[in-house]
Amino acid sequence: MKFNIFNKIINNDVLSYKIAEDNEHLAFLDIYPLKIGHTLVIPKKNYNSKIFSMKEKNYISIMIFSRKIAIGIENAIPCNRVGMFIMGFEIPHVHIHLIPMDKESDANFLSERINLSDDKFKFISNKIRNSIKL
Repeated sequence: MKFNIFNKIINNDVLSYKIAEDNEHLAFLDIYPLKIGHTLVIPKKNYNSKIFSMKEKNYISIMIFSRKIAIGIENAIPCNRVGMFIMGFEIPHVHIHLIPMDKESDANFLSERINLSDDKFKFISNKIRNSIKL
């Protein structure tokens, strides 16, 4: 298995703003968010960026976990809905983007990203973490 930034986050080798975790999954804030609350959900096992190559039980499991995280985001961050996006081009590790949205253009991945301070990331991650029921 090749190591990438997600492996380093899983192993606590780099700073991340974790939202929730179980034995198989991890959710944390995107450090280059499109919107406040933009969260990434990953499996702890690297599936090499092809979500539909995952075994069905693993696919269903990450979707169930993502749903819990999205509900928590929606409860913590004012938005009309939470969008889910799966692309897998930037990092070779399955990952799901959960983005609080008010309009379709909020999910334009070519848009300029938001810069947040460490304190703001901590505040947002705590707010979302406290609204999740795993």
